[in-house]
Formats: sequence, structure tokens, C-alpha cells
Amino acid sequence: MGTIFFDLDGTLADTSEDIFISLNKTLRKFNIKEIDFDVVLSYVGDGVRPLIQKILKQLGAEEKEEEILKDFISEYRKNIAHKTYIYKGNTELIFKMKRKNHKVILTTNKSHKLTVSLLSSLHIAQIFDGIVGGDTFDVKKPEAKLLEKIEQTLKINRPTLVIGDGINDLVFAEKTNSIFLFAKWGFLPQRVKKFIEENKISIEVIEAENPQDAEKKLKSIGWL
Repeated sequence: MGTIFFDLDGTLADTSEDIFISLNKTLRKFNIKEIDFDVVLSYVGDGVRPLIQKILKQLGAEEKEEEILKDFISEYRKNIAHKTYIYKGNTELIFKMKRKNHKVILTTNKSHKLTVSLLSSLHIAQIFDGIVGGDTFDVKKPEAKLLEKIEQTLKINRPTLVIGDGINDLVFAEKTNSIFLFAKWGFLPQRVKKFIEENKISIEVIEAENPQDAEKKLKSIGWL
């Protein structure tokens, strides 16, 4: 029995289209140049406000941050699951984890309200043992203190494993001495691959091409 921290954007589900469409709807309202899909994708992972801040800085429109942030959240909430889908095999993978008595905690830097709204729309919220958003506590991924905060409210079984597609997930795994399962099916896997190549990583890193491959890899190390 262990605890698995499962990332959302680019790991559990492909949320990219709804984020991209909602963001450009907002930018059009403010007569700001629309932004390319790949640029938006490269900024996903730190939460909504950092996403908006990075994009507005690139576009030279930082003075409108609060207005644009508010409008984007409104647009995204309305369109949160129009094109978003769970990657094939993930639901079955999570059920298999739970049958092995692992705790599975959805851990994301997206706000808690948006996360619950999305998971509910995808009819998957109820299968997690906990849902931790970027504003659930006063810290978020990749800070090690996040694990302490989670432990104060949820019972955590050891050992721990992090499944994610981003650098924040990898660093969180390293800071908490967890195994890292690299979800290569997610957003911009080459960025994480480059980070691994350029940094001395002290934890076990397992690469998986898709959720089905993740299941095989987890079986090979005794987690399933």
C-alpha cells in the first residue's frame, strides 16, 4: 500500500484545447493578439494566474492582468470540458491502483474550484482519495512542504509515487523522495526529457509512453 499523486493537465486528461480556446476568446474581447497553441501549452502547469502573467508579459499587456484573469476563469469555467478528455486507459489504471489499496490523490496547480468542476464534468471526481489544487494550501507543486500539508488532512501511506508530465511533477517527486513515473504522453515531454538529461536526478524515474505502458511499468516494480 502506497500513495500515488496523479497530475491532471497532460497526465490524467488532455485539457489543452479548452484552455487554448477559452484564453483566445478572452484575448479577443480585450483586442489583444491571439496566442499560438504551442505557446499556451508551454505555459501550462503552474496554475491559472502564472499562465496569464506569462502570456500577458509576452504580449506586453501586463496592466490588464486582473481583468483578463477574471474573464479567462469565467470563459474556461463555461467551456471546461467541451474538448477535454481523459487519456485512454487512465480510468482503468486508477481503479487497478485502488484495488491494490493504494491511495490515489489528484494533485494539480489548477485552482481547487476549477479542478473539482472539471473532474465532476468528466465523472471521475469520486474515484480519488483526495483532490489537491494549487490553492488548496498555501504551497503547491513542486514544494516539498505540500506533502506535509496533505499529510495533515489526509492519511498518507508510504512509499509515495508521483505520476506527471511536467518538470513540477518531477521536482516534487525528488523533493519528497518519491518514485517518478514520467507520463510521456502529456504536454511537451521533450522539455522534461531535457531537464532529466541536464540535471542530476536522485530518485527512480520510470518512463511510460501511455497509460497502458504505465500499467506495465508499475507491475514490473511491484506497484500493481
